[in-house]
Amino acid sequence: MGQSAFHLPLFPLGVFLFPGEKTGLHIFEPRYRQLVVELEDAMAGGRTKDNLFGIPFHFEDVTASTGTLVKLVDVKKVHPGGRKDILIECVGHFETRSFTSVSSPKLYPSGQVLKRDIGLEAELSPQHFAKVLKIKEILSQRDVEVSELPADTIRDLTTWLGMPPAHKHNLLTKQGPDRSRFLDSVLRWTLLILQQESKVERGFFPN
Repeated sequence: MGQSAFHLPLFPLGVFLFPGEKTGLHIFEPRYRQLVVELEDAMAGGRTKDNLFGIPFHFEDVTASTGTLVKLVDVKKVHPGGRKDILIECVGHFETRSFTSVSSPKLYPSGQVLKRDIGLEAELSPQHFAKVLKIKEILSQRDVEVSELPADTIRDLTTWLGMPPAHKHNLLTKQGPDRSRFLDSVLRWTLLILQQESKVERGFFPN
């Protein structure tokens, strides 16, 4: 039996996080200030299920149906006029089934969503692992302690490789061979950049 969709406040942004990752947001629009007040109330009352909202990934003027499920962790600062600096944490991912731009009497958007597994625990393929070893070899020459950089799963790799939000989102949306090819392109590009940097450091300048 498939999972059931559930209602979730939505806040489209160019932010994409992995589970456990945190980031700060500056909240200034009235609709999202209303949302934060509700999240604060849920957090204070211990209502874990109500202290959640979704961030559909917005990139290059397009809002994806998939995004990051987050919870409010803390309100860091309250500014004059009601603006707030908050800290949020990713607790999962979702796919939007329906979207309402104004969920009256609420001001903010909302929708029906399904939880979605990003599959970060998948092991790296031998081909990917071979490229990771080459990356580590170059980093070790720069006095980086590579033994502290785990590389058994995709989650391990993303903890230290560094990926922009759009690349992280691709790992959620791509599956099977498409994901493998995408990850391979990321590793090849990273390796190429490191190799070029090493040549520059040794006095060789690429054309």
